[in-house]
Amino acid sequence: MSVPAITLREKIEYWALFWLNRLLPRISHGNRRQLAKITGLIFACIFPYRKRIIEGNLIRAFPDKSATWYRKMIRRFYLNLALVYFDIFSGYQFSTVRFNQMIDRVEARALEEAVRQRKGVVIILFHLGNWELIADWLARRGYQIAAVAARLKNPLADRLVTEIRTRNGLLIFPKGRRYTLPTMRFIRDDRLLYLIADQNAGRKGEWVKFLNQWTSSFRGPILFALRKNCPVLLGSCLLNQRGRYHIRFQKFTLETPESMDEKSRINHLIQEYTSYFETLIVQHPEQYYWIHRRWKTRPPGALLEEQR
Repeated sequence: MSVPAITLREKIEYWALFWLNRLLPRISHGNRRQLAKITGLIFACIFPYRKRIIEGNLIRAFPDKSATWYRKMIRRFYLNLALVYFDIFSGYQFSTVRFNQMIDRVEARALEEAVRQRKGVVIILFHLGNWELIADWLARRGYQIAAVAARLKNPLADRLVTEIRTRNGLLIFPKGRRYTLPTMRFIRDDRLLYLIADQNAGRKGEWVKFLNQWTSSFRGPILFALRKNCPVLLGSCLLNQRGRYHIRFQKFTLETPESMDEKSRINHLIQEYTSYFETLIVQHPEQYYWIHRRWKTRPPGALLEEQR
């Protein structure tokens, strides 16, 4: 099989990431924040990357807001995105002392209790706040942790980003059915499986309500937990007013009414954790990753009729 040639755009993307990876860790926290603010402003005003998708998602999620609110939130979104990505590229390379200076508060009691059960732990997150930093925080503390991640379309960027993500001990399983069994085998003892659960799952996904809309969601996180009968945590890493992060692990129960069959149970549990993250998103809308086409897949007709 022939390997597709690397395009000019892919080369430009790679070198941009390469130099960000080289330069950002050398900049002080304050200067990095200032550079992020300038970058966010440039994207908001001059190069509005995927602005139509962002605006469309905000309108769908918050239909009662004003045009002024949407404009302000888009600007705040670009600023937050720059802050988070600059911290991601820097954080993986920081010393432990400098890395910890990025973090203001950690609530880890639920994590410690889950690990002590020695059944393995599934940690579910959304693309909210700094979803990458929390994985690095766990790896730096000696936890055996693996994440499931889709490969980037740009092979050069994918190789670079994988090297960055795994430098402190994080293991990455590529997304796909062929990796399901190795991933299942990983969940045991005191190991942690880290899953981002808020991407569009297409027509075969599980339909739940997210920000008042039917949304296709992956069953994988809940299926992993149910098959392995292991504890589940909901993780968040939100940026505060001081420019530092608040990491929190919330216990998530798998208990459901006995009358539910397996399909209803799975749907109920996905809805429960979706509602939890929805509350956080409403509180911090600028920190959600609105670039994703979360509502790309149209719901079945029966659900649309029900919504009316």
